This record gives sequence, structure tokens and C-alpha cells, in this order.
Amino acid sequence: MKMALAWSVGLGLLAWLVHKLPWASAWAAMQRPSALTWLGVIATLLVSYGLRGARLQVVMGLNDSDTRGRTVLGLRLDALRVILMHNAAVNLLPMRAGELSFPWLAATELRMPLPRAMACLVWMRVQDLVVLAWLGLMVWPGLPVWLRGLGLLALIAGGGLLTWLSHQAQHGAKAGPATGRWWVKWRHALAEPAHHRPLAWILTVSNWVIKLAAGATLLAAITGSAWLTAWGGALGGELAAVVPLQGPAGFGTYEAGVWAAMSWLSDAHDPARDHAITAALSLHACFLICACLAGFTAWCLRPRGHTASTSNQTAPLSF
Repeated sequence: MKMALAWSVGLGLLAWLVHKLPWASAWAAMQRPSALTWLGVIATLLVSYGLRGARLQVVMGLNDSDTRGRTVLGLRLDALRVILMHNAAVNLLPMRAGELSFPWLAATELRMPLPRAMACLVWMRVQDLVVLAWLGLMVWPGLPVWLRGLGLLALIAGGGLLTWLSHQAQHGAKAGPATGRWWVKWRHALAEPAHHRPLAWILTVSNWVIKLAAGATLLAAITGSAWLTAWGGALGGELAAVVPLQGPAGFGTYEAGVWAAMSWLSDAHDPARDHAITAALSLHACFLICACLAGFTAWCLRPRGHTASTSNQTAPLSF
């Protein structure tokens, strides 16, 4: 009942918001890129879905505990189903509420205990933030060299801190009473050896490079801006999507992030600024439609009678 209520409220708000959006302008913007550009963007986005599924497979160590899952080119279909359904929920529900679907999906589809699934979600979000910050420092146009260096030093220091905390967690270091429940969450995430595999970081970087490249290509085709300016816009939209306060389907926040980044990187009289909002709306609609169709397809292709084992499904949320 709670799930049905959450989806009803979320989809109701989304329907109201979609009705108010300037779709006529967005539709005109969508007609500027060629059909080949659209096909390339959608194909690239589908590749990014596969990379996300592969990362989940590595981070959760699925092949370590269960090698019976069906695979295509080494990618487990059950991990891909979880990622696609979770991605659809994150894209549709407001306030990042879709994140809460991951522990349930991991428990029912992958037979993972809920604490293990929560730890995995925490770790993947940390990886996403680190990689987005690294890409921003490395590729953001016009950023001073000293600022890039300072940011990279901060990331290296943060990586060293994570390594030390991981060592402490794996060797059973306990936290004081003041640290509370958050330390226990971090301890679960840091103590898992599978989380620290280099392949997980490689897949995370590959996913974000491909997704941002697809977004930059579409933004550049609609606005006529330089590709690096469009890259900054795509990165700005993704960074804005990290903010917890999100409207239905992230509409408004994502567009504001794209517009702010492109305005910062372009000249005050650049005509690309005039098309930044409609271009962002077109890109957002593309990502949302692809996420919903992929998630619905994954839901339809679930094996019938597929349920989690009792011991894992009822595992308590110990943190």
C-alpha cells in the first residue's frame, strides 16, 4: 500500500507538471538534431545502462556467490533488470524517493540481504559523486590550472581517507557513541571487499563519460554551441540532479543546472543561451522516456514466480 501510494502521488505530480511544461518549444528544439544524432544518443544511452548493470554485478560480487544467473556477453540479466527498474523509479519519483526502490529490488531480484543492498547503494552514490567531480576538474573549459590541481589534491586526500576508513572497517574498528547510525552504514559500505575492485571504478568512469558525451552531443546539436560548452551543460544538469530537493522526475532542477553551466561557459551575447532551457528540456525528456521504456521492459521480462529466498528477504535493516 505504501508503494502504491508513493507511485500514485509521484505520477500524479508528474502528470500535473508535464501538463504545464512548454512542450511546443521543446518539440521545435527536438527537430533540430538529425535522425542520426538521435539514434547515436539513444544507442549511447543504452550502452550506459549496460555499464551500470556491469558495475552492480561487480560491486555486489554477484559472480562470487552465485554463478547461475543468465548472462549476455558476460553481463548478468538480473543485475541489468534491477538497474533498469531502479533507474526508472529514480527518474519518475520526486525528492529522490526512487532510490528507496533499490534495496527492495536487490532483495527480490538478486536475493541480497537488505543491509548489503543499502551498503551497495551508498557506495555507488559515493563513486558517482567522486567521478563527476573528477570529470568536472579534468574537462571543465577555462578552469585555472591551480584550481584543477587543488581539486585533484582534495580528491586524492579523500581517496586516502576512504582507504584508511576501509582498513578500519575491515579490521573491526568500532565507532564511539557520538557517531551513531551513519558510521554503521559507512562501515557496511567500506568493509565489503567487492566495493574496492578497480573494475568498479573503471565501469563508473566509462558510464559517466558515455552518458555526458551523449548529452553534450544533443545539447550542441540543438543550441549550436561548442561541444565543450555543451559538455559543461550536461555535467551541470547531472550535478544538479544530485541535490536531494527534486521535483517530479527532476524537472526544473536538471534544466536549471544545464542552463547555469552553459551560461557560465558561453558569452553573454551567445545565441546558444536562448536555446539552453529548451535544449535541456529536450535532453531531459529523452533520458526520461528511455529510462521509463527500459524500466517497463525490464519489469515485463521478469521471470514469473521469481521471489527472494526467505532468509534474505526478511533480513532486518540493522542500520
